[in-house]
Amino acid sequence: MRMIVYESPPGRGTPILRRVLIVECQQEVSSFNPVPSGYGDFQVNRGAQLAKARRGTQTYVGGALAVLETRRDVEAVPVYGAFACSAGILAADDFARLAGELFDALAAAAAGGVDLVYFALHGAMSAEGEHDPEGFILDRARAMLGPEVPFVTSLDLHGIATGQMLRHSPAMVTLKTYPHVDLDDTGARAARLALHLLDTGAAPVAARIRLPMLVRGDKLKTETGLYGRFLERAATIEQEPGILAATLMIGNPFTDVPELCCQGIVVADGDRGRASEAVHRLVDGFYDRRAELQARLVPLDAAIATAKAARGKVIFTDAADAPSSGATGDSNAIVAALVDSGYRGTVLAPLTDAPAVARAAAAGIGARLGFELGGSLDPRFAKLAIEAEVAMLSDGRYVLESWGTPEYAGPSAVLRLGNATLVVTSRPVQLFDRSLFLAHGCDPRRYDLVVVKSPHCQLHFFEDWAERNIHVDVPGATSANLPTLGHRHCGRPMFPLDSMPGFTPAVELYP
Repeated sequence: MRMIVYESPPGRGTPILRRVLIVECQQEVSSFNPVPSGYGDFQVNRGAQLAKARRGTQTYVGGALAVLETRRDVEAVPVYGAFACSAGILAADDFARLAGELFDALAAAAAGGVDLVYFALHGAMSAEGEHDPEGFILDRARAMLGPEVPFVTSLDLHGIATGQMLRHSPAMVTLKTYPHVDLDDTGARAARLALHLLDTGAAPVAARIRLPMLVRGDKLKTETGLYGRFLERAATIEQEPGILAATLMIGNPFTDVPELCCQGIVVADGDRGRASEAVHRLVDGFYDRRAELQARLVPLDAAIATAKAARGKVIFTDAADAPSSGATGDSNAIVAALVDSGYRGTVLAPLTDAPAVARAAAAGIGARLGFELGGSLDPRFAKLAIEAEVAMLSDGRYVLESWGTPEYAGPSAVLRLGNATLVVTSRPVQLFDRSLFLAHGCDPRRYDLVVVKSPHCQLHFFEDWAERNIHVDVPGATSANLPTLGHRHCGRPMFPLDSMPGFTPAVELYP
């Protein structure tokens, strides 16, 4: 994909300093996780702390800073950052506290002058009593700063861009890869767009088409799957005169909110007709391929039979209990079935279970004792009563292999139960790479079967050295078996939850 470059006009003399405020607020939730998330789940960075935490990292804000800080005529002003691992719906009081801190920090920073605000958001937040927290933040920020201050927003491809978001910030960019490897590039693109708005006075208008479909599965991998071909189409549209950005968002099917769907968005410079025509071209044919864009899941007993017959390493992908998608991480369904089936290969698996960690810590390394593992958070999982040895204890602090940012799993333990090794954490953590395993002395390549609680990881982490990667059909708050989840708030009818009538694309224009 070609990079869009916005060039500023040459100037003379001392440049006029323009202040770009930077706000980060990111969390993805599963509405089907029974455990609410809270303020304590967020890493909060205020002011200069935000720049210190993000500068030089492969994050949205890190990428934006790398661009903004090259301009002598721009002052990048970090305002407030809040980031949390995906989880359950954010409790109302905790969202009020988070939003209150954000608005206070924004008001204080704006008192020194503001020319533009960059909001690094996710798009798939949800709070008790507020289906659209990001839209609420943009709405309040707009009321505070007035109609003339440009906003630029970045979102995840799994975000749900809402009408409220687009009304206040039609200048919107998103990730372009899945699995996500371009967070910093997306922040950099957002920063270049921000500079373009400041330098040229461009007037962004957005056209979107909502598609009544939820998607999941291998065809969404942008490097190899069908979805990637549509994002290539978006990249081509972005090169056209007058187009500022284009994307096709797939949403997060587990964030059950009214505007959940797939949607195409094209942002143009003041030309609504151009944006409308382009967004029709962008989404053309995507809805027709909806059946292909579903996960192909294997029943657990069939997956175990395949693993028993395999000669090489096997990955069991448990996307139904993926904390990076909003699940609790405390499913023991696969481990329990492997034990019951008499599987003899070596197994490595993660598990969230704070009571088990506390029991292991009290007993000490080398102790062998009984545990009731799993189901400590999500009642759909029955506890597994088993004896295990405490092989390691840790404080649960490590650095993510993917982006070089710190992660905190809470007090953690490595338990050995027969041929299985469990890395048990007190908190759900993102499991889209090998960081948790490696930090606890467990190299996945040394095991016959590895349970990966993430829908898709970069290939070199697991799949490149495994004989098979089997996406297992097991229960959980982020199951790719979407009709089993029980959506209540998203628009209906919606594929694959319903039998679909005919569908005619309709363009919505913003602001």
